[in-house]
Amino acid sequence: MIDDYRLYLHHRWMEGCTNAAALTREIQQLGYRGDINTVRRHLRPYRTGTIPADAPLPHLTVRRVTDWIMRRPERLTDTESKCLDELCERSPALATTTEYARRLAAMVRERRSEHLALDVWLADVRLDGQRELRTVAAGIRRDRAAVLAALTTTLTSGAVEGNVTRIKLLKRQMYGRANFDLLRRRILLSP
Repeated sequence: MIDDYRLYLHHRWMEGCTNAAALTREIQQLGYRGDINTVRRHLRPYRTGTIPADAPLPHLTVRRVTDWIMRRPERLTDTESKCLDELCERSPALATTTEYARRLAAMVRERRSEHLALDVWLADVRLDGQRELRTVAAGIRRDRAAVLAALTTTLTSGAVEGNVTRIKLLKRQMYGRANFDLLRRRILLSP
């Protein structure tokens, strides 16, 4: 819970604020939902004199690193960008994955309709991508027409999918209760 506020707490401690209650109130205004005891446990090493020289790095999880990779690079904080760069330096496979994921995400976000951009991405992945990336590229190649349609058109099947989901919900609710006529009537009369 406190991982997102470790850097803030470190800076405030270095500024001279050592009151755990005051620091808890400050980070609660920033969105922290924990209690004062968690903040006290986090500050215990600071009180015993083992203050880290540098600001603590964020706790790394798969979800957090995936978020850093998929987010636009200009929207990353300096700390997040630095952590991702260090991870990519340690793992060439992660650096390759990051490059290809960002290129594909940019195509999808910007709805680039250039057929050549997708073909170049697929060829690059086939030549030097990892096995998992080649698997993704093979799936995209199989459904190439659908992917190109998604990149070029603004039409969506969202409304149809919403209605299908609603009908399936009603069907599950009605399971074993009555015959088809009642189910049909309920579907037609539901908003």
